Amino acid sequence: MKKTVLWVCLLNIIETYYPKKGKGRPPMPMESMLRIYFLQQWYSLSDSAAEHALYDMD
Repeated sequence: MKKTVLWVCLLNIIETYYPKKGKGRPPMPMESMLRIYFLQQWYSLSDSAAEHALYDMD
């Protein structure tokens, strides 16, 4: 993933639109969510399939 995507540039662009801490549940780290999204797109994973894949990594 590091060789394929320029993460720093992409994160800087998205940062202004990503939810900030406030009332309610704190948002997940932006970089983690973005990496999960890319994995979902690359491997055609549904939300639940991506969640299961992440739990299997532990």
